[in-house]
Amino acid sequence: MATTAAPTWDTLSASVLKTATGTRLAAEAEERQKGRGPPHTDSLLRLFDAKDESEVRVNFYRDHAAWCPYCQKTWLLLEEKRIPYKVTKINMRSYGDKPASFTNKVPGGYLPALELDGKMITESLVIMQLLDATFPQGPPMLPPPGTPDRDAAQRLLSLERELFSAWCQLTFQPGKGLFDANERNFLATLRKVDDALLATPGPWFLGGEAPSLVDLQYVSHVERMIASVLYWKNLKLRGTGSFPGLDAWLTAFEQRPSYVATKSDYYTHVMDIPPQYGPGYPVDAAKSVAAGIRGEGTWELPLKLNAALNVADALEPLAPLQYISDEAAAAEAAFKLTRNAKNIARFAARAVGTPGRPQFQAPLADPYAKPNEALVEPVDVALRHVAHALLFGTSAALSAGAAADLAGSGKELQSCLAYLRDRVGVPRDMGQAAAICFRAHLQWAMDLCE
Repeated sequence: MATTAAPTWDTLSASVLKTATGTRLAAEAEERQKGRGPPHTDSLLRLFDAKDESEVRVNFYRDHAAWCPYCQKTWLLLEEKRIPYKVTKINMRSYGDKPASFTNKVPGGYLPALELDGKMITESLVIMQLLDATFPQGPPMLPPPGTPDRDAAQRLLSLERELFSAWCQLTFQPGKGLFDANERNFLATLRKVDDALLATPGPWFLGGEAPSLVDLQYVSHVERMIASVLYWKNLKLRGTGSFPGLDAWLTAFEQRPSYVATKSDYYTHVMDIPPQYGPGYPVDAAKSVAAGIRGEGTWELPLKLNAALNVADALEPLAPLQYISDEAAAAEAAFKLTRNAKNIARFAARAVGTPGRPQFQAPLADPYAKPNEALVEPVDVALRHVAHALLFGTSAALSAGAAADLAGSGKELQSCLAYLRDRVGVPRDMGQAAAICFRAHLQWAMDLCE
């Protein structure tokens, strides 16, 4: 592929910045460097009302993948209470090695971890309670000890553990249990949760205008339950009318920028759950919906992302804060691609490169793999056509020579693009709508390679 008509990365980057989405994202990236702006997975410093970094007392250690449910709830509390904090990202155990600088501080390498005034604390619930007691700003996360409301909160926290246990019994055992006992137990426990949500005014477990620690304790695992029981057990929980309290609660969360910034998509969940919890056991009835979550028939052009705003009908709903337009989603994907294009091309070329050593439990993780240098340039050209298509449409990309460059490229280039497509994580790499656009455009490029 000595010559190509694909636009250069400089040209593509300039085109991204001419879009409203690109302009906004570039401005937000500049604000993040100062510790300001909206919540985002790329933020390493959050100042809120602090004047500068010297006033920051908290260092939050969370996972690189932005997926760990225990990190997510801690992250949400920091955001909701507007506690200034720094972020240090650490691999989850199944995704790569943890640096000695971390394990020397935290024997066992547990995440999340939090350093407050130089003291290390682990275990998410302990961390959240300590933060709530230490920092008075923002909404109180728990009622005062010794009050009826605190007793109610403790009962709800116990119910969350009951729900988690019921989910594990259903998801990580074959079938749905003897005479569907595991499914019935899970749904009965979820009904108790729904009743608790309906028992208070407003959407939250303890009432009030904002989520409490109880809500944060629930939401990270409920988010994963919704994806996993649909994927492995063909059990849809959202938008069915069966759990109105849960529906209203999730809708309220999805109106909060802090939650949307931390929220994963179904595909990311079902890829990340097995390395952390063990394999989910599918039922035959889930084959079709599982294929859709893996992108079969759903990561294809043309896309109609606005249809996912209908919670009742969508395979996977999009919240209004996650979606402006199809064009905005595509521009976000192009922005993220053009910002790190050379590294992304080398990453994708690992598909036909040298596997790394040691290997890790997560099948999509291979941090020490080496790219096939002969494929880096062809992948780079393909990604330039993908970026062009994201910004101007596939017809424009075809006019710029995409078909001529990619036709007959063969299985190796397809493998590289598939390797990248299957490793786009939400929210780590981009938002949910942008990820769908990017995956679908990678599939378009793969189809041209045949």
